[in-house]
Amino acid sequence: MEDERQINWLSLFIKIIIIFIFAIILIWLVSKIINSSKPTETFKNNINNMEEVAVSYFKEIDLPQEKGKSTKITLEEMIEKKLIVSINENKKSTCDVKKSYSKITRNKKDYKVETTLVCGKEKDTITRKFSFKDCKNCNTKTETKDNTKDNTNKNTNKDTTSTNTSTNTAKTTYYEYVKQTTTYSKWAKGNKAGDNIENKYEYYSTATEEYYTLGAVSKSSASASYTIKLDKVPNKDYYFTIVKKVEFLSNNEKEFLSSNNASISKGTKINKLPDSIKNYSLTEDNFTYKLSPYYRKGSFYIDVTLNDINTTISSYNNVYFVPLKVTVKFMSPKITEEKPSGDYDTITYYRYVEKNKETKWSTETSLEGYTKTGNTKTE
Repeated sequence: MEDERQINWLSLFIKIIIIFIFAIILIWLVSKIINSSKPTETFKNNINNMEEVAVSYFKEIDLPQEKGKSTKITLEEMIEKKLIVSINENKKSTCDVKKSYSKITRNKKDYKVETTLVCGKEKDTITRKFSFKDCKNCNTKTETKDNTKDNTNKNTNKDTTSTNTSTNTAKTTYYEYVKQTTTYSKWAKGNKAGDNIENKYEYYSTATEEYYTLGAVSKSSASASYTIKLDKVPNKDYYFTIVKKVEFLSNNEKEFLSSNNASISKGTKINKLPDSIKNYSLTEDNFTYKLSPYYRKGSFYIDVTLNDINTTISSYNNVYFVPLKVTVKFMSPKITEEKPSGDYDTITYYRYVEKNKETKWSTETSLEGYTKTGNTKTE
């Protein structure tokens, strides 16, 4: 008897688990059904766009004048008339261009625009009012016709002519809205100015140093090359270099003989110097040259290439001297938007700025994305 009364806990636990799993699946299915019934954001945008296109179209055609009469345009006709591009861009949901339409119906005091869009499992209908003032073929008599009849029937006075002529047409207030947008082109290097141009600037530090270098070439050579090592530099972090200026021997012979901020690391060595190098030095008319500065493994160099060497001057121990005063510009690789202290160069950029202003009149008290100007008009 005691065994029969004992609770089968394992069986009870399994049943609870099954019920719990079933409840979770049921909740998930219900949420899926609820969410699937809501129109997607793309669908909302499409039906709103379709309505706007239809309203613009109805403003340009003759509308029915008899109460209760309608005219309709399908989505297929809108596409054929190129009023709207195809909205079947989402391959998952193809819109039915025949069952999707906009219809305008004449009411007593205005028109009603009804827009229906069918896209796969999504379907919705929206409506809006359409004023007589937007009707192309409506006139004052048409607008006030129904109101006049009602006023005449309700008026027991026999003077019906006075009643008809005193009917007032209700005026609609419109509010002015503006939307300002700005578009920018891509930034480009250069310096341009104008009302529609925006500039920005970047900076990098620079330094310059003068080097009195004295190379040597063999008397019998028509071409030669050697390498100058820049032993002293203003900043070792400024490892981008260019040759800014080159000068030749003039009245600065002492500087070439006493300079100690550069040396010849590769090429013809000078073992001994005369008291004066002027009579043994090539000038700019005696050769062509190319200077190539570079940075390598923490040191700075300039490769010198000489061609078309042609001279009648005397040599010193079978060599000619090549005195070159080289001004080198050192540039930092770090580019910043703030001006650095000391010397610096500027990189200038520009881009085109286009400002657009769109104005819209509406009866709505607010329009998303637009600013109310405070101007109004009544019609």
